[in-house]
Amino acid sequence: MTLKSDALRRNAPESLPLYLSGAVTEEDYSKPLVLVHSTHGQSHPGSYHLDRLVRQATLAIHEAGGAAFNFTTTDLCDGVATGHDGMNYILPSRDFIAGIIEAYVQGHAFDAAVLAASCDKALPAVLIAAGRLKDEIPAVIVPGGSGGIGSCYLLSGDIAATFGRVQAGLEQPEELRYVQRLSLPCEGACQYMGTASTMQVMAEALGLAPPTSALAPANERYVLTAARQAGYLVMDLLKRGVKVRDILTEASLGNAVVIHQATGGSTNALLHLPAIAAAAGLDFDVRVFDTLGQRTPYLTNLHSAGDYASRQFWYAGGTQRVISLLADSGLLELDAMTVTGKTLRENLKDVTRTDFFRAGEGYLANYATREGSRRLRRTDVIRDSEDTCNTYGSVAILYGNLAPEGAVFKYSACDPAMYEHSGRAVVFESEEDCFAAVTGLKVERGDILIVRNEGPASCGMPELFNTSAAIVAIEQYRSSIALITDGRFSGGTAGPVIGHVSPEAVAGGPIALIRTGDTVRVSLGARALDIVAVQEGPADPDGVARVLEERRLRWQRPPRRYTTGMLGAYTRLATSPMKGAYMAGD
Repeated sequence: MTLKSDALRRNAPESLPLYLSGAVTEEDYSKPLVLVHSTHGQSHPGSYHLDRLVRQATLAIHEAGGAAFNFTTTDLCDGVATGHDGMNYILPSRDFIAGIIEAYVQGHAFDAAVLAASCDKALPAVLIAAGRLKDEIPAVIVPGGSGGIGSCYLLSGDIAATFGRVQAGLEQPEELRYVQRLSLPCEGACQYMGTASTMQVMAEALGLAPPTSALAPANERYVLTAARQAGYLVMDLLKRGVKVRDILTEASLGNAVVIHQATGGSTNALLHLPAIAAAAGLDFDVRVFDTLGQRTPYLTNLHSAGDYASRQFWYAGGTQRVISLLADSGLLELDAMTVTGKTLRENLKDVTRTDFFRAGEGYLANYATREGSRRLRRTDVIRDSEDTCNTYGSVAILYGNLAPEGAVFKYSACDPAMYEHSGRAVVFESEEDCFAAVTGLKVERGDILIVRNEGPASCGMPELFNTSAAIVAIEQYRSSIALITDGRFSGGTAGPVIGHVSPEAVAGGPIALIRTGDTVRVSLGARALDIVAVQEGPADPDGVARVLEERRLRWQRPPRRYTTGMLGAYTRLATSPMKGAYMAGD
């Protein structure tokens, strides 16, 4: 077996004494060298416990004949960064973490990698890193699992909603303190189907994480078992010469899209999957979310679009249950290879032979329904594919003269009354101004709020979580106003919100040209996002186009907000949101 690390033994004589100083033996040095990387740290509940997973993977690698080396690059927390300029760094951190992992593998010539992560940017980062290394080494992803459910089913998305009500004078500050103290009782990813939960599911759907590992309870033994399994799996893949390219394929990306739509996943996956595909050199058109979504039944009842938590999703069978329900639909490529060395179809058969589904339903029965009328059943959380309550898909791509390259609408988390809506545009140059207007009750029912200059090339593409949560939290706005931006939204966002508008404002997209008083039309049925009338008078397509062109001739690109450092590099190199907002070369 030819090893990448043979280059060290041939050409880097300093490597042995440097390793020996850390109690690595000469025998270890002669074995395959395996990177065990995690985002362990004190940044948030999804990172606190990952050192325990690292220990399990390390034990398995040593037992299977490898030498494991533990590296750490902790990730930032979206929740901590919310509401201030720190949010501008969150999406760019994805690309920088991926770059650090790539550097670790190349700089130390590792032969394989186990990559443990739990949350919003860390999981896509490790998947992007794996994609970049597709032709060189095998890699196995270890999801960090789901957090516990707080008092009275208070999920962390409720914090922002309560904050919005307090700012609007509709709630007492003491209620916010109650939610803050009791919504996150233990380590693990946030308990709703936000970006962290979505990307754990995506890792398993892509075949790069062990079956049943996504969203296992982080404070129970199952995450440790999955980590131990990952160590054995990566050594087996190495011995058999199976690399990332054999698993991360166009077929596996299609599977991930289908499962995303069936589970009502975060809109941020529409940034991350294109970036993962690009890293692996695979063709990927984000419109596949819509084309496949319109054929994929929406199966889950998970917060923020539904009632239950991500941990309850795992108890209900998780990703493997969704695969089983869609197995005969023709939507999934069941012969796609996975890190077990088996296909998706074979993995499902293996899981079905165990007590996984039965045990999960036993756990689930410990909970009551939200109404408290009876014990929770699997079909309360994951519906059967033929359930007549199912709609199809969960995310749509809208196009029109406001978004020629597309925009993203998570309609599964929106009141159907807002699927078709026209209203007066109210334009804001920052989220802070928009949030103040919403919580100050200064916008009118029916308005369409436009927040621009929040895209990747402007400032790193922050999420507008506080504003979207405030809209949903204020009764008079929840089903009457829409929020449109070239920025993005939290995976926990609900309500009539449309993001990723492309081209973004700083690139001269139409969102840079719209003015307060114009009329905007949102149509889910037509998959349309259009300026249908302008304040100058025209309300016909040709007249609107003429006025927009006149405005374009007068438009000037704003000066760069960031010219140095991390954001200086990212904003110069970031691609369009509809391409994944990743850093690309010339």
